[in-house]
Amino acid sequence: MRLDRLDLVRYGKFTDRSLDFGTAMPGKPDFHLVYGPNEAGKSTLFSAYLDLLFGIEKSSAYGFLHPYALMRVGGQFSVGAERHEAYRLKRNQASLVSADDRPLPETLFAAVLGGMDRNAYRTMFSLDDESIEKGGEDILKSEGELGAMLFSASSGLSDMATGLAALKAEADEFYRPSGRKHGLSALKADIEALASERKALDVAARDYGLLVRERDAAAGRHGEMTAARTEVRAALAQVERSLSALPYLRRLRALRAELGAFDLGESPPAGWRSLSGELAREEAEIAARAARMEAERLHLAEELAALPEDEAVLAAEADITALAGSALEARFRTAAMDLASREAERDRVAVSIGANLAALGLPADADPAGVLLPPGLGEKLSSLLSRRATLAERAETALRERAEAERALAAAGEGAGSVSEEDAQADAALQSRLAAALRTARSGDLSARLREARRLVVLARQDADGAMARLVPWSGTAAALEGMAVPPPAEIEGLRKRYDAADEALHRQREQVAALELDVASARATLAALQKATGAAGEEQASHLRAVRETAWQTHLGILDRASAAAFEQAMRDDDRASDARLRNADRLSDLRLLERTVAEGMARLETLRGEVTRLAEARAAIEAQVSSLAARLGLPEGTALADMAGWLERRTAALDALGGLAQRTVEADLVDRERRDVLARLAALLGEAPAEDGPFEEALFLAEDRLETWKATEARRLAAAAQLARLKADADMRGKAAEDATAALAAWQAAWDRDIAGTWLARQEAPVALDRIAAFLPALQALAQNVERRGEFDHRIAGMRRDQQDYAGHARRLAERLAEPFDAEDPLSTVAAFGRRRAAATAVRQRREAIDKAVLRLDEEERALDERRAVLVARLSEVYAVLGCDTLAEADLMLDAYRKRDEILARVHDVGRDLAQQLRTETVEEAEALLSAVDDDQLAAEKDDLSARLEELDRAVQEQHLLRARAEEALAKVAGSDAAAVLEERRRTVLIDLAEKSRRYLATRAGILAAEQALRLYRERHRSAMMERASRTFRDITAGEYTGLSTILEKDSEYLVVNAASGGSKLAKDLSKGTRFQLYLALRVAGYHEIAASREIVPFIADDIMETFDDRRALNALTVMGAMATGGQVIYLTHHEHLCDLAKKACPDVTIHEL
Repeated sequence: MRLDRLDLVRYGKFTDRSLDFGTAMPGKPDFHLVYGPNEAGKSTLFSAYLDLLFGIEKSSAYGFLHPYALMRVGGQFSVGAERHEAYRLKRNQASLVSADDRPLPETLFAAVLGGMDRNAYRTMFSLDDESIEKGGEDILKSEGELGAMLFSASSGLSDMATGLAALKAEADEFYRPSGRKHGLSALKADIEALASERKALDVAARDYGLLVRERDAAAGRHGEMTAARTEVRAALAQVERSLSALPYLRRLRALRAELGAFDLGESPPAGWRSLSGELAREEAEIAARAARMEAERLHLAEELAALPEDEAVLAAEADITALAGSALEARFRTAAMDLASREAERDRVAVSIGANLAALGLPADADPAGVLLPPGLGEKLSSLLSRRATLAERAETALRERAEAERALAAAGEGAGSVSEEDAQADAALQSRLAAALRTARSGDLSARLREARRLVVLARQDADGAMARLVPWSGTAAALEGMAVPPPAEIEGLRKRYDAADEALHRQREQVAALELDVASARATLAALQKATGAAGEEQASHLRAVRETAWQTHLGILDRASAAAFEQAMRDDDRASDARLRNADRLSDLRLLERTVAEGMARLETLRGEVTRLAEARAAIEAQVSSLAARLGLPEGTALADMAGWLERRTAALDALGGLAQRTVEADLVDRERRDVLARLAALLGEAPAEDGPFEEALFLAEDRLETWKATEARRLAAAAQLARLKADADMRGKAAEDATAALAAWQAAWDRDIAGTWLARQEAPVALDRIAAFLPALQALAQNVERRGEFDHRIAGMRRDQQDYAGHARRLAERLAEPFDAEDPLSTVAAFGRRRAAATAVRQRREAIDKAVLRLDEEERALDERRAVLVARLSEVYAVLGCDTLAEADLMLDAYRKRDEILARVHDVGRDLAQQLRTETVEEAEALLSAVDDDQLAAEKDDLSARLEELDRAVQEQHLLRARAEEALAKVAGSDAAAVLEERRRTVLIDLAEKSRRYLATRAGILAAEQALRLYRERHRSAMMERASRTFRDITAGEYTGLSTILEKDSEYLVVNAASGGSKLAKDLSKGTRFQLYLALRVAGYHEIAASREIVPFIADDIMETFDDRRALNALTVMGAMATGGQVIYLTHHEHLCDLAKKACPDVTIHEL
């Protein structure tokens, strides 16, 4: 995939900004460098590209200029042979659209991205200062894990070793075979503790009935006491409410008595309480306004009578305005100021004309019109004169150069063609064949391939020797190793599985035997302790005692002596004691029988399990014998473990692969050496002499190149001599033609001069003949023409000024006669100014009279409005007086105040009645008064004291009964009603589930660690050769040969990366400087990039200012490496260092520079 264009329509700081990367050019690197200063938006470009591929992030940091709803970023991509244009919007769904906003499928880039998300793209196909520094730290942290480091470099994923170590620590925290304190042991201890607690909660069933009866009795007594307390509490609350309501009743009765003192009708509207003041203010304001309007009307009439109008000047106002300040007046003023100076200038120009005529040798009173040249002729003649000098000089130079060229041609002679054409062609053919042979040798990079083939043979031989050495203790030849009959992997795997299964089965069987022995011993100890504590015999012992008694009885019956009687008595007493003990402990006999049966069953099962252990041990021994036989057949020591044998077989396969690789490298080296001998034979045939067979191949190529250069130099000198003679001939011809052209141009100039001056003063006899004098007269003729023209202009302007003065004075005189004003012929401007002053005064009088008329009309309108207000006031006063039954506003105020007081008392009566009803919780005030009518304060106080004392007694009784009930419920809960047993069981099951889950996670983690380590080892073996070789070349190129490459060393089970210096030493990664370590990581990433490019379609690789720690020389080399990367895919480098632009052009001339 390739990014052809990135469109930042509305994104971050950009608006309608597009970055065009063009199309890829076949055969040229697709390398782009984007330069911009700090905060120019380089990081914004990379974020926009990722948002276009994977969607704009939910909380994007680039919505600070454009709102989220308007953000838009797009571009054009090339995917294989197809091109796509897509845009991304800030949406939750259907955010990928086309240029015309049609939805596009989100899987548009899925095929080329191959399931990568944003983070995967960042890690695999980008590099910035943070990731390159992290990569340098990963090299230090690898600690011998070469596979992890190579995988990190190729994929971009970091902290592989740290991640695996963290997973191992997490697994060891749950279970570590060599440890005692871990998560598994803690969980097992929790399970055992919970089981013990659960067992302790078992109680005899006979106690349950008694506890239930006690609980029910306590609950009944508690319910009775609680009901009685509720009744007493309700009665007490009613008495307290009645006591609280008595003050409300007394206040209500007092307010009703106060209300009876008022004898008023229905209350007037509420708005009338402030009406009297408003009406009084309105009446006073109307009177004052009427007086003010009358005074203003009188003043305006007096002012109007004192302002007479000037009708004459107002009639002539348009004429006065047209004259005063007009263009004619401006010209009159200009003429008065400039006329004298213009006449003086005209006189000076006349004197200059006389001087010009004198300079031409003509009398001062001569007519200049006969001397003047036609318009434009003077400039044309000046141009002709200036061209003549150039033409004359050119003709002279051309004649001189023609003579010099003819002399040089004669001196060169004809000696350059002494070599025959046939000899020249033969030499050229020989040179072509030799050059073709050298190009063939160089184009195939034979020297490098020869060195590389020999180096690979040496390396392959070292690998083969190392692989054979790793087969110890086995020893033998390669042929013997290859001809050895080895079992197939399936057979080894089968043996391993059988052995593991037999070993695991034997281990489990022995664990069962040990557990069963422990159970049997525990049952025997429990049985012995129970027998000791009770004195009761078991079934077996009781049967034995009964049999002894019967035997003793039979013996006594047969003998009937004292000894047999004593023996029988003792046997009978033993049997009776055992029977008595068993009767006394009849409730424990079931436990004794159970323990005896447990011991018997355990012993029987032990016998069976021990036999199975013996059989499994024999089966494992048979498999071990089979493994020993196989080891002897392979030539390995007796007792070789199966895992060691499998590892040896893998090393044998690796050794065979190494031997095959050595054979292949040897054949390849022989082929390259045969090609070298063929090239040397061809060079010997062309040079006529054979190079040394054992000499360096490069020396033979240099010798052939020197011979070719000698032949080329000789041929070049011959061709140069022939070319020089041809050039001299062509130059002589050209110089002759130039001389002829220059002479013809000079003759044409003279003809043009004669034609142009024909009919002018210059063609007369009195005019000068010499061209240099004519050139001197031309400026004087041009000055004469200019002065004549200026004198004509002055005459025209002076006549116009005098005409303007006469016109202005005529207009002013006619206006003065019309207005009966005096006219000053010497100063018409003062007369016109007097006209303006008179017109301004008349205009001011007219404007003031119009303003007075408008004021009178306004007063008429205000007087009508005032009459309307007066009528409204009279109507409102009449209404108030009629309702209140008064005649003045003062009396109305008194009546309204009385109504206000009565209304306030009515409101208080309503509020107190409402409070009384609420206090007694009745619907109406009348019901509340009826309840309080038959009681008094003393009666209610005595009743309250009795109920309070009764309530305290019931509170204490309820508390006592509640305590007794709680104790009974607690006792019952401990027996059967509590959920403690269920809680403990639930906790035990939860711990078991947690144990199972953590065990599965532990096994999955261990398996994942093993799989990851195996995958890293396989990755190391598969990619180490190619990646190490490419990384070595890249690191050597970046460091300009200061380090020759990379290699590895083995130390125990670890493999470390070593950097080989050009001076012959070597360093570990930790010994490198910070910048060099970053360059090493860059080399590994470049090698990983090429590994990925070889297996899938590549996507653009973007690097952001990773050369902060690089000097200019290594930065140049790094840019060269990136240019080589760009031959396989698009590479974009972002930087704010301007000097990197020049370095990039030097490193890769085909790089494209973009500036932000």
